[in-house]
Amino acid sequence: MSAIKLIAFDLDGVLVDGRGSWQEVHNALGTMHLSDAHSEEYHCGKITFDEWAKKDVALWLGIEIEQMRKILYAAKLMAGAAETMAQLKEKYNLVIISGGLQLLADRIKDELGMDDAVANDFVVRDGRVAGINNFVDFEGKGRILKRLARQHGVKTSQCAAIGDYINDIPMFKEAGFSIAFNPKDERVSMYADAVVEGKDLRGLLRFF
Repeated sequence: MSAIKLIAFDLDGVLVDGRGSWQEVHNALGTMHLSDAHSEEYHCGKITFDEWAKKDVALWLGIEIEQMRKILYAAKLMAGAAETMAQLKEKYNLVIISGGLQLLADRIKDELGMDDAVANDFVVRDGRVAGINNFVDFEGKGRILKRLARQHGVKTSQCAAIGDYINDIPMFKEAGFSIAFNPKDERVSMYADAVVEGKDLRGLLRFF
């Protein structure tokens, strides 16, 4: 791992233990049954990821951003997250690349002392949700990794990527080394250089 300079982490299911930031909001607000139809439309190719996200957020228009913050801040860190990040940040730049929500990504970045976080950000007007800026779509993590690598002055071959779902595969393809952490789909493991089973981030430390 001497060539690795930057490590990119997925958020939901990796740094945070839970179903994911979008799902947490849907569960809290009682909109999951409506979101399921949007998910089906996307996976059938009827709508784009951008349209999927906008349809989901349309269910939350007018909700106070502080209520969203309260919902998202209730998410729990993955076991071993604090210890693992404390050790890794002594040697590496640490970033988050997430298809989840920026509110939670920023909280985790700050709590764990990481360097950057890129996720999808609410548009807020008068303290309430008014829309979404989709910065990380389902296929976009590889593109974001390339951009963050440039910003930190490293090559993508000097980056490691850690994720758990198929939307992390584009990031794996760009990175010099990739780890499927407690993967939710066997395809994730197929594209990874290593696999860590179980929900404890300290399992990553043997690679770094």
